[in-house]
Amino acid sequence: MKYEAIIFDFDGVLCHDRFYEKSLLPENEHVYRWIQSNIFSNHQLIHDWMRGKIKWQDINKIISEATGVNQTILDKLFIDSVQKMNIDHQMLQFCHELKKLGIKIAIVTDNMDIFSEITTSRPELKKIFDVIINSADFGLLKKDGNGKLFEIALKALKCDIKNSLLIDDSKSTTDFYKKMGGNCFYYQDFQRLKTWLNTNSLHLN
Repeated sequence: MKYEAIIFDFDGVLCHDRFYEKSLLPENEHVYRWIQSNIFSNHQLIHDWMRGKIKWQDINKIISEATGVNQTILDKLFIDSVQKMNIDHQMLQFCHELKKLGIKIAIVTDNMDIFSEITTSRPELKKIFDVIINSADFGLLKKDGNGKLFEIALKALKCDIKNSLLIDDSKSTTDFYKKMGGNCFYYQDFQRLKTWLNTNSLHLN
């Protein structure tokens, strides 16, 4: 099948780095571990953050009060860690190849306010992706509102969902998108994606 548009998740597909990782490790490993255990394991807090109900400064205030790290310093470390997050080179190259094939590509991500403030301005993303949708900007996660974020992306792409492909590392999200009428691939690693696409006649160089 020839897809008119391909939608990518960000975290876990296009990027595998973690917030605070590149600025707190290895010197402040105890702070990093506290964040992982008390912030990112708190699903309600993270969902509120990804829905835009909480700002990244609020998160850093919680961390600062619990760990004793000065918030001004923590804010700078956080921004630095986000700026240094690596986007998967193989996936970027794959996206370049999609553009050459005339396929529209987008990002739909359950993500935080900092993604829109910093990450979306990165030249490699602005150059490649036709549409970037971040949950924090709309107050909705991907499966909220019967998939409203996907509808917004598809409308911007001028693509019917049946002619689109979602690549996401969440099985529940790919299952959800399939029920919406779209095609999907549950992402685990690039090699499996490449093999699957070649099998489905979308060949990579």
